[in-house]
Amino acid sequence: MSQIRRFCNADLPSLVDLWVRHWATFDTAPDVSVAMIEQAILARWFFDPATLLVAEYDGHIHAWCHWVPLPEGETAVLAAICFSPEGGRGVCEPLLEEVEARIRGAGYRRIVVGPLRDQCCGYTGLAPIGHGIGVPAADSRTASLLSQAGYSNDRSVERMRAATSLYRVPLNRETLQLGRATRLESESVIPHDPWRATAMSHLDIERHRLVEHRTGNCLAEIDLWTSDAEVQVMKPSEAILDLEQVAPGGSLDPEQSFLIGSLIRTLANRRIFHVETVIDQDQPKLSEQLGKLQFQSAELGIRWEKSLAESSMV
Repeated sequence: MSQIRRFCNADLPSLVDLWVRHWATFDTAPDVSVAMIEQAILARWFFDPATLLVAEYDGHIHAWCHWVPLPEGETAVLAAICFSPEGGRGVCEPLLEEVEARIRGAGYRRIVVGPLRDQCCGYTGLAPIGHGIGVPAADSRTASLLSQAGYSNDRSVERMRAATSLYRVPLNRETLQLGRATRLESESVIPHDPWRATAMSHLDIERHRLVEHRTGNCLAEIDLWTSDAEVQVMKPSEAILDLEQVAPGGSLDPEQSFLIGSLIRTLANRRIFHVETVIDQDQPKLSEQLGKLQFQSAELGIRWEKSLAESSMV
């Protein structure tokens, strides 16, 4: 017999096991523990056990999903959906239908699937989510499930990564001039928004600025997310470059590029060996600029979406 019910604390080991098994079907098994899931997700003040549903078959959990309402608007995020390599023994489709019904019943009119540049779900930095690329293109099982349920491609994105060991800032006349005329400054940042602050409390947010020596003017600034040394949901050797506010037009200016390169050059000394960021695939100029900064394409993903208002009328 199968049933769908809300999460209870005793489910946590099974959820972690399914998390690892689900991702291992198309990639390397992620290094995730019960403590990581608990610290990243369940310990958040906004976590509601009613939003995490598990699907059982003959007394064993074969699938689970977790949805999170966005702080603003009428959209909810299906932040996680995991099921066993056997396909969830026919419980995945009913589970998805149930979570849609609950989201619709809570007053939300649209659902998107997969964290994307996550700052509100708590999954940021959790392996293999990282910055979040929606649903990885390699996850064909989830893609098939969503496609059959009427979801469509809302956005195609790309994870890009740079290695910091032996990193060299690309040199030209402009970067040499900036190197002589500027300095780097940094400070720790705590988000003002309480939702974002708690969702990212397992990370340290650093704001780095490129400042002109002569005038003290800030020419560029960028945020870098690193692992909290005490919590370590994200590997201490990893960091996330937040481009959300830096390149809204789809490209970097010379000062921003110089700041990024100068920052990455310092990270190996801090034993941070990889930096990742996520860009939309329709930003070829930004992709080219990051390539010149020694970022390489690491993974493709799709942000799936569905209008619950339309589906309710079908």
